[in-house]
Order: sequence, then C-alpha cells, then structure tokens
Amino acid sequence: MNVYDSDRMAGLLSHQGYRVEKDIRSADVVLINTCSIRDKSEHKVLSLLGELKALKKKNPEKVLGITGCVGQRMGRTLLQRVPHLDLVMGPDAIDRVGTLVGSVLKEGKRVLDVQFDVDKKRTYNQPSIVYRAKPVEFLTIMKGCDHFCTYCIVPFTRGREKSRPIAEVITDVKNFVQKGTKEITFLGQNINTYGKGTPENLAQLIEEADQVEGLERIRYVTSHPRDLGEDLIAQFGTVSKLCPSLHLPFQAGSDTVLKAMSRLYTRDEYLKKIERLRHYCPNIALSTDVIVGFPGETDADFKETLKVLGQVEFAGAFLFKYSPRPGTRAFSYGEEVPESVKEERLLQAQQLVHDILDRQNKAMIGTTTRVLVESLDKKAIHFTGRNPDGKLVHIFNAGEACIGKTLEVEITEASGSNLRGYYVGAPRTDRKSQGLSPSFVS
Repeated sequence: MNVYDSDRMAGLLSHQGYRVEKDIRSADVVLINTCSIRDKSEHKVLSLLGELKALKKKNPEKVLGITGCVGQRMGRTLLQRVPHLDLVMGPDAIDRVGTLVGSVLKEGKRVLDVQFDVDKKRTYNQPSIVYRAKPVEFLTIMKGCDHFCTYCIVPFTRGREKSRPIAEVITDVKNFVQKGTKEITFLGQNINTYGKGTPENLAQLIEEADQVEGLERIRYVTSHPRDLGEDLIAQFGTVSKLCPSLHLPFQAGSDTVLKAMSRLYTRDEYLKKIERLRHYCPNIALSTDVIVGFPGETDADFKETLKVLGQVEFAGAFLFKYSPRPGTRAFSYGEEVPESVKEERLLQAQQLVHDILDRQNKAMIGTTTRVLVESLDKKAIHFTGRNPDGKLVHIFNAGEACIGKTLEVEITEASGSNLRGYYVGAPRTDRKSQGLSPSFVS
C-alpha cells in the first residue's frame, strides 16, 4: 500500500510540474513515505532523518517531508524532535501533497497535516493517477480496518474501513491496462470486507475486473481469515483471471494466543478455510504472516504455530518478532517474552519455512511455468517476473522486448527464495557468460 501511495504522490506532483529526481542530493523536495507497523520501522525513519541533516544544512531551501503512518502516529512530535524537518503528513493527506509542499516552498513555513477523513460515510472517491506504464500495478480499493487486533497500529494510523465504488475502481483498471498493465493487485488492510456498509462487495469487483479486456491477472491482499467467505473462496475455482494464490495471515497457531490477539477465529477455523480453498483450487499457493513472541506466548503455544506451518506448507511466509506499539491494547499486557527467546523462535520458524520452500521450488525443476516479465535486474544478468502462484522467477535468455509479456519458462534451478530458468521460445544462451547485451533476444 505504501508503494501505491508513493506512486500516487509522485503522479500528483508530476501533474503539477515536478519531476522525479533519482539523486537525493539534487532533489528540491524529499518525501519519505513511512510504515509504523513495527518499532524498527520508526527507528529507521529517525535514523534517515539524521543522515539527511547535512543535506538540509548544505541547502536550507531543500524541503524534507515525512508522509505515511509514522507521520500520522507521531505528528507534531516529529517536528519538535527534528528541527530540519519541514513537512509531516498522514495517509489521508496524500491528495493534498501538492498544496502542502507548495506551502513550504512558497511561504517557508513548517507544515503539519495529520487530519483523518472524519466523514462517517463508508465510501470515498480517489481516482488513480496513471502516469507510467508498468506490467504489474498495485491499486488501493479501500482503507482502514475495523478489527482492532490487540497488536496492530493500523486502525490508529489508517482509520476505519471505507471503500471506493466499484465503477471508479474498474475505470482505474481500464486506464492501467491501456498503459500496458497486465496484472492488478487490489489492496486493502482488510480487503475481504471491501464494500462494507454498501451494496457492493469484493466478489462483485473481482467478477467485473475479470471482464476487463487486456487484463491477464488479478490478485488481492490482505485477507482476514474471519472475513474470507465462501463466495470469495469459490472464485478461486471459477474466475479465470484470478491467480491461484492467496495471502492469508494466521499469526499464531495457539488458540490462547489468537484470543489474546483478538483475531476472532480459532486454529481449526483457519485450517477449515484452507481446506475449502484447496477444495476449489487444489494447487493454490498460500502465503501467510506469523508473529512470534507475543506477550504470554509459551513454548507450547509456539509449537502449535510450527505445527500449522508444517501442516499447511505455505508457498511463502512473512515471519516477525512481536513489536510493542504504543496505543494498542497489547502494549499494556506485560508478560513480555525475552528477546533471546523471540529470536530463537523466529529462527526455528524461518528454518522450517525455508526447508518447505526449498523442497517446493526444487520440485519444479524440469517443469514449465508461465511468467509475466516485469523487469531487468540491476546487474543486467537476468529478467525477473512472477508465475501465477506468485513465485519469483529469474529468466536468463529473455530480452527487453519481453517486458510486459507472459512467457513459458522452463525451470532449471531453484532455491528457497526463487526459481531460475529459460524462455522456451528463444535460444538457451546465458547472457552473462556470452557477454551479451540485455536486448539480444527480442
């Protein structure tokens, strides 16, 4: 979602005469878009601001701004702690970015805008700013979350759930496709409840997006197990453009911990959802989020988490140590798990996931898979894209003309993090060993 928000700000500013500058030293305006989901993220922001102090001293006219969830959470405190910071704004101020930056440049004032959208309507309008052509795009269709999981800062930084109308979203999809986009990922903090309080819902949006000519793939994140209904589950077996992959966080395998987290489901209820998904789409690639070391988590609780990881055999997992966030209910729970125990549990879970992924990926050696080519890597050794499962694939014999196209790729190598192979429609020549340019295959 921060990638989408950053792209939106860049598009809005571009329409007002600004241009993107790759060299931070040459930029007149530097905006740092931030995440507040973990304490480490906030420390990184403050560290970066410290590093930028020298640039501000060298050029006092340079505008430094913080946007996103850290800006929303810390607000005026940031301006007080960082004298060389000019602008602090929250996620709901994104569409005002041009005006806010302009105020700093023209009036020389330090600006704070962390106002929430306080309108009680469940809908909002925010047509996308399409200013570049990319094969794969993110598209925010709703904001906020109503669940208030005890560890999560999102409801406090992003507000309550509101959705954009289907008609507006579909117009965005068509505009992206006209620019060359082949895959859209719909975004929402709790995307299964898209349309809450309105006559629309996510299943309807998926069906309409499936009819957009030129669009090849549809994905969405992030799902909440409690809100993933049978209508959405069944679509994985009936909607042709919906990729056979789903991110479905379970967070913990222990019912005791899930209750303390206020996740509103049990382990067995979660596993039942997995069973239904595999009923409709036997080969669906599932990924998840897991928090280890939540306050009060015992060794027995953690073993239940390992059991779920081993039973489901996810195609991907984001594993985190619990990070206390001020303002959340869990912040006052106490019973903090020692950092050394958190670290050990994290390493155990990571090793289990790595072993599963390594086995899954190596089983694909010798098979072919369809890859939507997205980009050339920085060293110009291979092109990169993803298959329908969301697996990252490096292609050694593609060319620049292949970007934005879907290729049949034979997998010849694999690891726990990616697949590697060759486009079956071109000579199998290794560009690195031959010293060839990235465009030798067209």
